Amino acid sequence: MSRPLLLLALAALLVAGLGPLLVMSARLAADPEATAGLLDGRTLDLLGRTLTLGLGAAAIALLVGVPFGLLTARTNVPGARLWGVLGLVPLILPPLILAVAWTPVASEMVRMGSELSPRLQGLAWLTRGAPMTVFVMGLGTFPIVALFVGKAARRIDARREEAAELVGGLGTVLRMQLPLVMPAAACAACFAFVFAINDFAVPDYVSSVGRKFNVYADEVFASWQVDRKDAQAVATALPLVALTLLALLPALAMRRRGALATVDSDFVAPAPLRLGRWRLPALLFCLAVVAVGVAVPLGRLLFEAGGGRIAWQVDKLQAAFGKAIRQCRESLLASLGYSLAVASAVTPVAFVLGYAIARARWGRLLEVACVLPIAVPAMLFGIGNIVLWNNDWTYGFYASGGLVVLMLAGRFLAFPTLIGAGAVASLDPRLEEAAALARVRPAQRLARVVAPNLMPSLAGGWVMVFVLAMRELDAAILVPAANRTAMFRLFNAVHFGRDDFVAALALLIVFVTVVPGLLWTLLAGRRLEVLP
Repeated sequence: MSRPLLLLALAALLVAGLGPLLVMSARLAADPEATAGLLDGRTLDLLGRTLTLGLGAAAIALLVGVPFGLLTARTNVPGARLWGVLGLVPLILPPLILAVAWTPVASEMVRMGSELSPRLQGLAWLTRGAPMTVFVMGLGTFPIVALFVGKAARRIDARREEAAELVGGLGTVLRMQLPLVMPAAACAACFAFVFAINDFAVPDYVSSVGRKFNVYADEVFASWQVDRKDAQAVATALPLVALTLLALLPALAMRRRGALATVDSDFVAPAPLRLGRWRLPALLFCLAVVAVGVAVPLGRLLFEAGGGRIAWQVDKLQAAFGKAIRQCRESLLASLGYSLAVASAVTPVAFVLGYAIARARWGRLLEVACVLPIAVPAMLFGIGNIVLWNNDWTYGFYASGGLVVLMLAGRFLAFPTLIGAGAVASLDPRLEEAAALARVRPAQRLARVVAPNLMPSLAGGWVMVFVLAMRELDAAILVPAANRTAMFRLFNAVHFGRDDFVAALALLIVFVTVVPGLLWTLLAGRRLEVLP
């Protein structure tokens, strides 16, 4: 391992990822009275609602993601590869956009149903508050489960399936597969839980159009907006940090033990499973998932951008996009520039850290350190950056776009690092040993031997960071320099009325977010590796 490269990577982790956390921890240590009332009745209510949100979203992600991942990855369902790709779209879409699209659709479905049967009026509660928030977060995170399950299913040895099929046919094969893919599904559900409980924008938006549903992320935001007390914000977030760690640590433990892989030393790749008479029901299920996760939200946005129920016209659609581009061109360019800079800056750092996690004896400790920035609420991470950099001698940097890049880089460094660590762990170390015997220097070994074999993983990490940076709102909402981003403009716009401008801006954000992964697939012709 190249010591200079490792020291530079560790310095980047310390400044961008751990610095805000250390500053906020110091503020809490200096004011221990901030923890008074930490477990009062109101706090316990918030904990219960946040836990309900996380468990509900994880349950939906499992119920949808496990069958969808198996069907699209391992069966002969018609168009399996296409449905698998489209099934990733809800994960790419910012959760706020899913909420903006689905909330009116759900309300109109209940209204139309109540016209047919007055009894259905009682279902209006499903379109507001906790049910709608849980639905949106579950819809946005099920692709994580599908990705993990699909990868695990593709790594089941063909001989196991052949033996199971000889014993009892398709049913026996599926019963054999489920225990092998469930560790991966459980790991993904942990990540779905973490994404759900740390989201601020969706509960905030759903509450603005329906019954109030406060969660911890809202409370952290409110405590900072009202009191401007650093220690109070940290103390408010402590239960949420504990919940996040309870979900992340088991996921990391399963990844380290190799529970997500079932590859034997003499692995034989499996063939697609033949579903027989279940092929049509499986196809209908995949179509339903794609319709709910992709067609309905994007279709609704197109519908609203073109004028909606009043009079939908192509001219109105074009005018809405023109208006959105004119008014938000600078915001879209700022988001695009920040995201490109963050992904490009993070990828080499993540590559070095991932290599150290996979090869060094102290890799487990480094892994925990890398994950800490995503173990705290995104809102709190943003506050930490404000406290760290909003000083007289650093104000120039604080007010610039450089802080946005640094903050987002620190926030999302964990994801490409885990992806890189998983890829390095699967690489035969004898390749590096041969290069070492040829007296190739450590830095050159990384560049010439390791990196070329990890290109799909490096590209996958780059695309993942780009997508996360484009859709990020919570960590940036309090940072002045980040108020120029497209997601911040959208967040403000949806609270001042629903119109064609909001829908067109949301579609533009979706388009810009999807482009990098699409270009890689078309030009490179290789699958992106986006799993740790």
